[in-house]
Amino acid sequence: MAAIFRILRRIEQWVLAWSILGITVLLVTNVFCRSLLGFSLAFAEEVSQFLIVAVTFVGLSHAAGCGRHIRMTAFYDQVPERWRRRLMIVISGTTSLLLLVVAAYSLRYIHTVYFLETRSPVLQVPLFWVYAVVPLGLVLAAAQYGLTAWRNATSPDGRVYLSYDRLDEYTPIGIDTETQP
Repeated sequence: MAAIFRILRRIEQWVLAWSILGITVLLVTNVFCRSLLGFSLAFAEEVSQFLIVAVTFVGLSHAAGCGRHIRMTAFYDQVPERWRRRLMIVISGTTSLLLLVVAAYSLRYIHTVYFLETRSPVLQVPLFWVYAVVPLGLVLAAAQYGLTAWRNATSPDGRVYLSYDRLDEYTPIGIDTETQP
């Protein structure tokens, strides 16, 4: 399972890094062209929007894998320590299943977009290619939550994990456990 987790993490980091870099380069280049050269790159905004979709849905998976996704812990924090692990298994497992259901619906939507032959206005890219990143990100996030459920269900130490490699432990504000020894 650790190998699967590392592969997912690498894919997410690669897609996120190159997408954010691409957005930055496109927008800065477009501002430069518009301000100094007097013309605008028609495709820059469109490609940036495509990349924002990728960052959003792959970022969902990355946040889940880092244990940094938004959580509502009012009930979880009130549960005795011995029940938190079981609750985390239920939460992670149901979230994983829900993401797979939403991914299935997104595939149906992509099929509709494909059938309608919808294209982007400037580059005339078939939009089903752009939207294909949505189920990819949802399936990756489902895998991350599934790995979290698996880790909590099989971990012999009895501790609670927020993700496959992130423990549920108190961290004072301003201290990032990834950079601490």
